[in-house]
Amino acid sequence: MIKKVLISTAAILACANLAFTSEAEAQQYGGSVTMGMYGDLYTPDLHRTLGNPTAQFGGLVAESLVTYSKTCDIVPSLAKSWDVGPGAKSYTFHLRKGVKFHNGKELTAEIVKANMDHFKAKETKSPRRKTYKSVKKIEVIDKYTLKLSLKKGDYGFLVKIRPTLFFITHPDSFEAKPPHPIGTGPFKFVEWKPKQYAKVTKFGNYWKKAPNGDKLPYIDNVTLRPIPDATVRYTALRAGDVDWVWALPPEVVPNLLKKAPKGLQTSIRSGARWFYVNMNNIAGPTKDIKVRRALAYALNKQELMDAITWGLSKAGVQPYYPGSTWNHPGVKEPYPQDLAKSRALLKEAGYPDGVTVNAIVPNQSILLNLATVVQAQLKKVGIKVNIKSMDKSAHHKRRIKQKFDISIGHLAYAPDPASTYDRFFYSKAKFNFGKYINKDFDKLLDKARGITDHKARKAEYRKVLAVLHRDVPIAFLGYLPIAQASRSRLQGMKTNCRGDIIANDKGGISKAWIQK
Repeated sequence: MIKKVLISTAAILACANLAFTSEAEAQQYGGSVTMGMYGDLYTPDLHRTLGNPTAQFGGLVAESLVTYSKTCDIVPSLAKSWDVGPGAKSYTFHLRKGVKFHNGKELTAEIVKANMDHFKAKETKSPRRKTYKSVKKIEVIDKYTLKLSLKKGDYGFLVKIRPTLFFITHPDSFEAKPPHPIGTGPFKFVEWKPKQYAKVTKFGNYWKKAPNGDKLPYIDNVTLRPIPDATVRYTALRAGDVDWVWALPPEVVPNLLKKAPKGLQTSIRSGARWFYVNMNNIAGPTKDIKVRRALAYALNKQELMDAITWGLSKAGVQPYYPGSTWNHPGVKEPYPQDLAKSRALLKEAGYPDGVTVNAIVPNQSILLNLATVVQAQLKKVGIKVNIKSMDKSAHHKRRIKQKFDISIGHLAYAPDPASTYDRFFYSKAKFNFGKYINKDFDKLLDKARGITDHKARKAEYRKVLAVLHRDVPIAFLGYLPIAQASRSRLQGMKTNCRGDIIANDKGGISKAWIQK
């Protein structure tokens, strides 16, 4: 029996401060916006994309079958609806009619199939290719209906076709040299100058409309400028060189919470990205579960969050923030700070006089601050932490090769738990950096992935979380706030729980406008 999908939305995130202007004010057409991003594109080729900066750019020019809601649940986009087959072994998508690509051609099921085939093809060499290895068959039912059959049931499959992973572009642009994506998004690609900017311009035949019936987008041109240093980004905003910044430097947030400088407006609120301390399960002192538990008992998580999130974030014991669809309410901290218990576990593990662990940390100010506080807390029980900071690429390579005892960082929100728990904790998962290997745990993940009833599936993931708490391959710490700001002339710029500039159904740059 076919099960019709019901789209649910989590509770709206509480805002610590939200100074963006109400949509009740009259929107205006025209103008240009420059956005200060924390990194450059990997490539404008959206079938060979990597990294969040490219994904943010991709959301300007292209779309997927589904998108994020404001609270980051999966909701319809180019597909107006879908049906899930028995056991979640198939998905049938019903496309919107009349959606046009930037070259004037209409979106059809054949084109969506061509996109999936291109992603899956070996010769494409897409870094996303393995994401779709579970797709067994792609069938075009009619002009606007497409059916995907999977090798095995997977209720979490929709997250694999979310905007950051499955951008639909017209086949005319698949192998364009240089890359020139032709999408259905609100903006058309103009130019990319590596390490300088990416430019897009308004698409006059965009299919989506504003809640009041206005055609979108309002803004004519958008330029994305990579400015890796948060302080430099903020300085550029203050000077008027950019109109909006992805993330503010942590040190300026306390004052901005009190009052924004003249000409600026801020959006500082709780977010969905989660902090962690990942531990090496196969080498070094942390391969001993007693050491991992000792480390967990030594941490005061709320103190950590207060130190780096300006009091906005509560300590967390799971990867899903309070209010999200997959958060488990009422879960207690499995390792409340207990220094005596931590020292006793170290002694049992053979370290009565303490132990030294090597920590790797990306060279980001908020993570370096976090690592420093973690270091100070662990020192109290005799755990000496040697901190090694490095750029993102070097940090990733060290994690892949398990060249660490602990790794400190934060990870993005995924709208389905299969994309989180499977990706980071399944025994053979590429991003299981700590090499946590538990075959019984793998079976739990396999079972949870195939359950179609939301309530039953969530109950299964509660068991998954309990095992992670028991084995401590990772210590969940809390959630990263979203701290963004703009020039006052930019109105209606609202981002979702991930901070995305375009990919949500209620806001983003496509619904923003310039106050003249």
